[in-house]
Amino acid sequence: METIEDISPTEIIESERKPQKTGRKRFEITPSVLEQVEKYSGLGFNMSQIATVLGVDERTVYAKKAAFSQFDQAIKKGRLSAIGQVSNALFDSAMNGNITAQIFYLKNRAPEMYQDVIQQKHSIESIGKLSDTQLLDEIRKDESISSQVSGLLPLPQSHSESQDQT
Repeated sequence: METIEDISPTEIIESERKPQKTGRKRFEITPSVLEQVEKYSGLGFNMSQIATVLGVDERTVYAKKAAFSQFDQAIKKGRLSAIGQVSNALFDSAMNGNITAQIFYLKNRAPEMYQDVIQQKHSIESIGKLSDTQLLDEIRKDESISSQVSGLLPLPQSHSESQDQT
């Protein structure tokens, strides 16, 4: 058996080299990967976190999501499953007398009946096009606004008074 010392420096040893693959390892969508994606999605992982767990770049996760409906469905299924479990637990807590759970449930499931603050929608229609007198008239018509600024508004003028001043 020859050792390294027995080989003369002029002797060339040829060995067969196998071509090495370059680039990243290919990422395949397998049933195992789909299970992982569904599991981690259900645990609330975002796309970046799922990519880290899978050992791929976040862009790869988005590309696979766009290209493979099964991958996208696994993400959605995981999220919906978790939402369903939490929703059921919330409902059970509310039904078992947890006041906080009851309040939260009602505020979110029936907000038109159970909300702390009543949202009022105001539409502003071309205020810039109104004259000062028209704007004051509009403010006086709205009781909630006029009660807040009642001492600040000038008294309304009759049409005959406003014509006399001109």
